[in-house]
Amino acid sequence: MKKIAIVGLSVLLSACVSSQYTTDVSSESYREDYKVAQVEQPVTETVVEEVVVTPAQNKPAVTIIPPSNKQQNAQMARYGYTIQVVAVGSQTKVDHFARQLPNNGQPIWENYKVVNGTKWYTVLYGDYATQADAKKAISRLPSEFQALKPFVKSIDTIKNSPYPTLNKLN
Repeated sequence: MKKIAIVGLSVLLSACVSSQYTTDVSSESYREDYKVAQVEQPVTETVVEEVVVTPAQNKPAVTIIPPSNKQQNAQMARYGYTIQVVAVGSQTKVDHFARQLPNNGQPIWENYKVVNGTKWYTVLYGDYATQADAKKAISRLPSEFQALKPFVKSIDTIKNSPYPTLNKLN
């Protein structure tokens, strides 16, 4: 192997050597002379504009007051409550569970989120005004869904989470 490498290297080096070697390299350059034309000075007129300064009108100061307790409670309860029936790892499972839920006029949503690097699809059922109404609705769900341990979830919590999108399925 060493002999082949030595012979190959010597062949390559001998191919680079020749008796005719051009050392005289010349280049040509050309300089073009331009004549500069005289530019006439533009005619400028002095324009004077009179500016009238009017004082700004003083607006009355606005006082900011914090919201009352009634307003705070109204803002906190913007949305109602729903039931998180199940959390699954694929869209096909979401569709499977959504078809099995009772169709009694209650909305069915899906909420996609990523928790600790894992993708989750949650199936949410119903829209209830209070947490107590949602808890009562859990007891009226079919037994196969009650076995999944559904729980009440605030829609406001979902809307203020990093993954606030709710897709309505029905």
